[in-house]
Amino acid sequence: MTRRLVTWMLLLAAIAVSIIATPSRADEPVDVSIESLTPQLLDRSQPDQLITITGTVRNNTSQTVENSSVHFWRSTRPITEHAELEQVLTSGAAQPQGNRVTNSKENYQDLGELSPGASMKFTVSATIRELALSSRTDAVYLLGALVRSNSSTQGPRNVGRGRAFAVATKKPLQVSTVVKLTTRPTLLDNTDFQDNSLESRLVGELSELLTAAEKPGTYTLLDPSLLVEAQVLAGEHTVAGQAAPPSETADDFVKRLTSLIGTGRVMRLPFGNPDLARLHAAGDLSGLEAALGWSETALKASGLGTTLADVPLVADLGGNDSQDLALTLALHDFQKVFGNTFPSSGEISTTNHEVKAHALRVSSMDLPGIGPGNTFTRAQISGRRLAEELLGEKTTIHMVREAADISRAELLAGSETAAPLPEPSGQARYGVPAEQITSWPKLRSQIQGIFDSTQLLEELTGSDRTALNATIAARAFNSAFQSEQEAMDFVSATPSEKLTPSAIRLSAASQFVMGSETNNFPVTISNPLPITVKVRVQFVSDSPNRIRVAPSELVTLGPGEHRTVSISPSTTANGVVTVRAQLTTEQGTVFGSVVPVEITATGLGRVGWIIIVISGAVVVGGTFLRIRAVQRERTRESREQ
Repeated sequence: MTRRLVTWMLLLAAIAVSIIATPSRADEPVDVSIESLTPQLLDRSQPDQLITITGTVRNNTSQTVENSSVHFWRSTRPITEHAELEQVLTSGAAQPQGNRVTNSKENYQDLGELSPGASMKFTVSATIRELALSSRTDAVYLLGALVRSNSSTQGPRNVGRGRAFAVATKKPLQVSTVVKLTTRPTLLDNTDFQDNSLESRLVGELSELLTAAEKPGTYTLLDPSLLVEAQVLAGEHTVAGQAAPPSETADDFVKRLTSLIGTGRVMRLPFGNPDLARLHAAGDLSGLEAALGWSETALKASGLGTTLADVPLVADLGGNDSQDLALTLALHDFQKVFGNTFPSSGEISTTNHEVKAHALRVSSMDLPGIGPGNTFTRAQISGRRLAEELLGEKTTIHMVREAADISRAELLAGSETAAPLPEPSGQARYGVPAEQITSWPKLRSQIQGIFDSTQLLEELTGSDRTALNATIAARAFNSAFQSEQEAMDFVSATPSEKLTPSAIRLSAASQFVMGSETNNFPVTISNPLPITVKVRVQFVSDSPNRIRVAPSELVTLGPGEHRTVSISPSTTANGVVTVRAQLTTEQGTVFGSVVPVEITATGLGRVGWIIIVISGAVVVGGTFLRIRAVQRERTRESREQ
């Protein structure tokens, strides 16, 4: 009994799902595609307003359709609630019921005989008076075309139909259009670019997006990092280390963008446009907060703080607009959070009642229309769009995230009008994020490595690297990176990633023999890094009571420079002692490998030198006495002769 009950429940559930999910279809031989419906904004105060439908009919069967004709069709049932709209979208092709308009010859078109596979264009029209729409309130209606056949064998019958949405209202619907100006980062340091792709994008897609953003009434989301990179490209710079001339394209882009900021219609994204949802997916709130801190530090260091001082901070979460993330951003001074899956716009409620942040729902610009037939024609998409705008939010928001969105976001002439961004008063509602996103732990580890080496590099260079590291980190998590490896490759190409203090090398002979209490021996320091560093060499003796070595003086080495330093050990006793050399910063932080040096003290010292002097004197004195003796002997012999 239990198994049978479960089976029936599953069957009923499947039937219910099929009823809800299956789009409207018609089992009729002729396919009707509505390609245009003009105007789609109906003005019932103008009874002579003419509505025209054009499209194509096609015989999909192997039988000829005789004496065919296409007629203007409409349903007089008004759709005034969004729930009704959703119900109609999943209803059967003949629901809701409607009627043909039969007042004039413009209401229909004779098609004649339709052979198997044949298609034919059609145009039918009707006036507002002929439509006889019952409701006086703003509403959505279904208008369409009905194909009839009057054969000798079957008589008059319906053989095909198509429907589209039209909106009855006196005023154009309000739409806020937002253009997003961001790009994949390529600036590695102050003036060196990873490649020349930014120039190409400024000529192509970014120029198109900026042109769209410059249209009156349009809002802009700007990544400040893009403006910084364009400014650098407009001046003296290098690409992959090779000198490149200033870009006139970038200079023009900067001037236009600066002028756009002055209009007050620009909002700023976090510097570097980090993927906030990806950072949030790691489940580490402190990590997300650190990333937000990097963006703010980088913005201050960029010099744009004054230019963007009054520009509101916002976020675009796309299909990852979760409630938890929206709440977190509101508590970190984000004023607006855009998202695709918010059921409705509204205030983000936080424990801090002084926070006034809004979750703003971004509407889709290309939802399919209603069947049967092709639901993605321009008439179908624009009709569904207008229906959603009338029955959904008071002000619809369209987001242009790439150049391909520009034409889709253009206002429907006569049906839509530009409007300010909404300031909703009710509570925001949240849905389930449409996308699944994962964290990038390897990238996080790579960035952490840069921060871990910061203190040592600051001691070696005598400079503050906080802003530089924050800028690299903010750009590393840029939303434009398609994979974790692509982001890691960008970080690996930055000079900071190549600044490994352990690469600074210390070398010395493994053995040294002292011939006196003090003596000198050389050590060599090599700096392969592309920065100037200051180091000294310190020594730790295994037996400091016998042999000790004082630290070297502070040595400054430029990029790629080698320097030999003379070291002076001192001894108080004979023997062999190992001393261990290692590099240190000016502040005394040791780093790098340890180099052992075996020092041998011979004990020759002062006594040795006395013996050498006395021995020399004895030899010289003896030689002198011998010479005198020989001279006397010769003098005596000469006298005797």
